[in-house]
Amino acid sequence: MKNQQVWNKIEELGESDFPYEDVIVKLQNLKELAVKKDAQEQAKEVWICQTIIGVHKLYSDAFKLLKDKQYYQAWCQLERTEKTMSSLKRHFPFKENKYFLNFIERSVRNLQVIFPYRFFASMEIVKTSVLCSVCSKKVSIRNSCGHIVGEIYDGEMCYRIVDKSEVLGISLVDDPGNKYSVMFITDSSTGEQVDHYSYDIIDYLFDHLSTPYEFWDLRVLQKEIRQEDFKDVNQHDRCNCNSGLKFKECCQPKIGEKYPHYEFLVKNPGLQKSFRTNTIKRAIR
Repeated sequence: MKNQQVWNKIEELGESDFPYEDVIVKLQNLKELAVKKDAQEQAKEVWICQTIIGVHKLYSDAFKLLKDKQYYQAWCQLERTEKTMSSLKRHFPFKENKYFLNFIERSVRNLQVIFPYRFFASMEIVKTSVLCSVCSKKVSIRNSCGHIVGEIYDGEMCYRIVDKSEVLGISLVDDPGNKYSVMFITDSSTGEQVDHYSYDIIDYLFDHLSTPYEFWDLRVLQKEIRQEDFKDVNQHDRCNCNSGLKFKECCQPKIGEKYPHYEFLVKNPGLQKSFRTNTIKRAIR
């Protein structure tokens, strides 16, 4: 049975002035009381509320980072949001858009699609010592502590801690288990990491979004680069895809090729021009 005192804390999620820190402290106090009484279901209920709030905080922070053009930091925050939602779904399956969870899940997925990151480093490791987060005991296939990964004990989710490991190698992959491991180039003269990716598509979208909870959606289409689209463009002219390059250095060698076309649906589209690879349209809900 729901503890209304707990659930009342998250009814205002989605408001711009939601008091995250204050609510987190109050929920933690409620959970400690539940654990003290060994009220496991109530402690789990508080954990669900804490995790829902955590999802919102992570997504809101990712939105602010993208507004500030801190792209890699935002990417990592989106990854944390995705992982947190995955943990939550096991205990709180949100089939409707309760607490904006479906909206956040869709937005995170769409943002990951339009990011330019395509290749990642993936470490091949052998775990030589693994501990349980609940009891801190060493566990293995033949030595189980009895706690189940993903279940909630005393208001905390059980997971495994890799205490010792050996790295066997590093592979280049396009669908990693760890999306933090983005590949960047290094400046040969300074030895510093260089962010060589283009974030034009993300910037274009965020020019039209004001708040983390403003409705938007994405359609991904495949379009062909056609000669007739450039009939009035000379090879030395600026390419009309708005890349800033000359036509001969940009789309002319790609005539006949297909490219991803991102169609964004937003509630209040601006009057900005559309680029060849992205278009803003008014959303009809």
